[in-house]
Amino acid sequence: MAAGTRSDAKRWYQKQWDPDRAVGDWFALLADSGWGYPSWPTEWFGRSMDRADVRAVREERKKIGALPPPSGIGPSLLAPMLFRHGTDDQMRRFLPAMAWKGETFCQMLSEPEAGSDLAGVTTTATLDGDEWVINGSKIWTSKANEVDYGMLLARTDPDAPKHRGLTFFLVARDQPGIDVRPLRTMTGAASFNQVFFDDARISVNDVIGAPEDGWTVTRTFLALEKNSYNPDAHEGGPFGKVDLDQTCAQLQQREQARRSAAAQGRGAGQLITDLIDKHGHGITELTRARRARLHTWRRVMGYTNQRVRASRRQGNSLPGFEGPMSKLTVSTITREQRDLGLETQGPHGMLADEHGASGQFHHFFLSSPAISIAGGTDEIQRNHLAERILDLPKEPLFDPNSVVVEDKKT
Repeated sequence: MAAGTRSDAKRWYQKQWDPDRAVGDWFALLADSGWGYPSWPTEWFGRSMDRADVRAVREERKKIGALPPPSGIGPSLLAPMLFRHGTDDQMRRFLPAMAWKGETFCQMLSEPEAGSDLAGVTTTATLDGDEWVINGSKIWTSKANEVDYGMLLARTDPDAPKHRGLTFFLVARDQPGIDVRPLRTMTGAASFNQVFFDDARISVNDVIGAPEDGWTVTRTFLALEKNSYNPDAHEGGPFGKVDLDQTCAQLQQREQARRSAAAQGRGAGQLITDLIDKHGHGITELTRARRARLHTWRRVMGYTNQRVRASRRQGNSLPGFEGPMSKLTVSTITREQRDLGLETQGPHGMLADEHGASGQFHHFFLSSPAISIAGGTDEIQRNHLAERILDLPKEPLFDPNSVVVEDKKT
């Protein structure tokens, strides 16, 4: 199938791509044709393609040099959630908005006292006529100060067990009663925010799934978020609001100027290669061993991808397995890259050079712990695999009353 898909995509892009076309017109053409998000269902602006065909379409688009469709949480997470849990009205409202206009979304799940234990959220939603009234706060919300909508998990029945009585909403961010405050991290950036709700309002039509069944929808979200095999997760198009009247060529020039060297292909792997060229003249056996181990983990990731694709084609994929395994592997690779990059530089690794590969790697080093935390910690992923996939017994609950303190006498 991929060969035929590749030739069809090539012909379409060769015929339709015009860098002087307005961005808004190009986005609309991509959505109407189904070539923008080919994994989406045919009846909803897609072509119902599997991951292999999506990759073939993407490769042909890149060869032509055509502008990708809008990217971000909307197409990669909200869209597949709507396909599983949304209504036709919600898909008519939100799918064109994200595909044509690049409307943006963020997740509003974690709270100061409910991170890994996400079912413990205390933000409340109280029904008032045909609206829900929201009170509480969310934390670690990327781009919450910029987006159009937030995907919100709130408690609608405080008397129900914690995994029940939850409802999943779409909330318009720009309204009275929502206060977004930036959180600065050790990288110096403020890409995260805390969001406070004080009688914010949500229409009853903006509940995703059924009221009181928000945990089911949340599990879908988390599975998609952790799954690097999600075909729409790495589209690479413009994220955020863009001027739809500018030409595609103008937007591509601005995107290229905006992105850092790492985002243009000089990722952690290339940065490490540059650092080895600069500092690696006295490279040690330990460093060589680290490079070999990193190469092995990358091969493991590639092999896992192949096995997942083969299992899907044969209809034997294990539900719930892909996300945790993918995330754990990415976390391991990130740590291996971090350690190798620091070791390669030797004493220079302690310096925060603002320019060149050293400065870019320093930023990568400071942000690397987040990979093992965001979207569910590594420990949570291992528990999921052990208890939900391998059906192993759960860890015994800690009982502080059972702890015996030895009385040491001098």
